[in-house]
Amino acid sequence: MWILSGGTYFPPSYQHAKRAFRTPEGIPIVWLPAPYHQRQKIFGRIWAFLRFTFWSLYILRRLRTRKLYLIATLPPPFLPMIGALRRVLTGERFSIEVFDAWPQVLSAKLPPFLYAPLGLFMNWSFRQADVLFALSPDIAKYLPAAHTRISYNGTRPELFRRRKTAPFLPFRVIYAGTLGWINHLSFLVEVAELLQSYRGIEFWILGDGAERTLIMRKAHSLRSVKFFEPVPVESVPDWLSECHIGISLVRPVAILSSNSANKFYDYLANGLVIGLNYGGWQAEVLRSVQCGFSASSVHSFAAGILRYYWDRESWERASARARLWATAHYNRKELSEQVVAAIEGKVGR
Repeated sequence: MWILSGGTYFPPSYQHAKRAFRTPEGIPIVWLPAPYHQRQKIFGRIWAFLRFTFWSLYILRRLRTRKLYLIATLPPPFLPMIGALRRVLTGERFSIEVFDAWPQVLSAKLPPFLYAPLGLFMNWSFRQADVLFALSPDIAKYLPAAHTRISYNGTRPELFRRRKTAPFLPFRVIYAGTLGWINHLSFLVEVAELLQSYRGIEFWILGDGAERTLIMRKAHSLRSVKFFEPVPVESVPDWLSECHIGISLVRPVAILSSNSANKFYDYLANGLVIGLNYGGWQAEVLRSVQCGFSASSVHSFAAGILRYYWDRESWERASARARLWATAHYNRKELSEQVVAAIEGKVGR
């Protein structure tokens, strides 16, 4: 299996001067020169998507004499359309991994004249695919049920395991991920402001994105809020292991609660108690496993943090349950084997 990638976030150790190379784990990569970053404006991102699409078409044409099975990811939005068009023209079959509830997730940001045709093309692409792999049960609700399977984003429990005992103090709350408009980090700043009298509580924000400067400006007077640059994924578990609660946030738009963000699974694997500011399937998991909380108001969210700040025995039990659940249900190796089995069930080996 080869992966076509835009290459924006490869660490320097990958030495990707060539267009085709292998990662240290042996995964073969074709690197396409279509850089993408969350700081880009909307039209810059669309252009990056288009560039990636054109390069993908070029690679597929170069490999047209080979028998290939394509697994397209969504986003970016044009890859499923490539798979669907390829199937119509050549009969070559394909599947789609749906990372977000597209195009519904764009309804709050796109004008109707763009959203409507995008929705038509998306639905046409979905009908052409062999299997649609929805990365959450809530995403699956927006897809054709007949050939939709749920395949969670998952994590690598062996990589994200807790590497040290978290300190008793400071009690650390971490957000590790993108700092964009959708991620609503201003909510966390408000929580930190409400809890600033608790000198034993720290808030770590690890990552980058379009709103990083804005969030730093809002939090400049709060000693408890600390910002850190992004780190390679292999180093993320070290940061998580210094903390007690992992945070996942979105803006108060109902469709966004269907997300399947990596951080949710990685927090669980590390044994972090999880705090969400939204409902949906992840909130249901936290309630049933008893390893976190969901609160849409700043005051309720702060109360959720304080519960574990004062009761460390509850934190220990919740932490153990989180690790066990991630290992049993969200192991990425097992999930990938299920994906392969589902495709083979449709098209053969």
